[in-house]
Amino acid sequence: MILKGQLHTHTSMSDGGLTPQEVANEYSRLGFHFLAFTDHDHLLRPSYLSEIKKVKSDLFIFAGIELTVHSSKGYVHVGRIEGTDEIIHIFNHPGDCDLNVRDTLDCIGEVAVKYPLDAIEITNHGFYTPQFDIAGIPYLKIAADDSHNRLGCGRGWIEVDMTGEINHDAILKTIKEGKYRNCFAGKTSQKVNI
Repeated sequence: MILKGQLHTHTSMSDGGLTPQEVANEYSRLGFHFLAFTDHDHLLRPSYLSEIKKVKSDLFIFAGIELTVHSSKGYVHVGRIEGTDEIIHIFNHPGDCDLNVRDTLDCIGEVAVKYPLDAIEITNHGFYTPQFDIAGIPYLKIAADDSHNRLGCGRGWIEVDMTGEINHDAILKTIKEGKYRNCFAGKTSQKVNI
């Protein structure tokens, strides 16, 4: 079974324009099967986790956070998404770092000492950034929206090839095994890992 999923969204619990429920409703409307809330750590409202738990949706909902990580190249963002036991760490939107690919690789190396990186986004607000979709970056490549409002929803996502039981941990394990494809609005799949 193929599950359509989003691993990078923001809500009114940090700097997003929609409530968690409104974000879930929008992604459900767009035909998604799972969704990770990844609001900014430094802007997070105290009621964040309780608000996520209140969301009523047919989607698999993941609690996540976008961590601000300092490096010698400046600060960067790492998405941390939690299942029950599984956790995935994604180096978010490297294009925002305003670095060339070589310096980005150095920065990723510094961050990987602090967090066990599993993947790197190959998108910037859902738009494909091919300079980071290269073999020289030794991590899984993930397409995501980084949506902050309704217009940002559904630009870039992954489709995960699930077999067996479907639950939060199984989805994250399957992603970490590379059994997914990256997709973008208006385009066919850019890269197939399945």
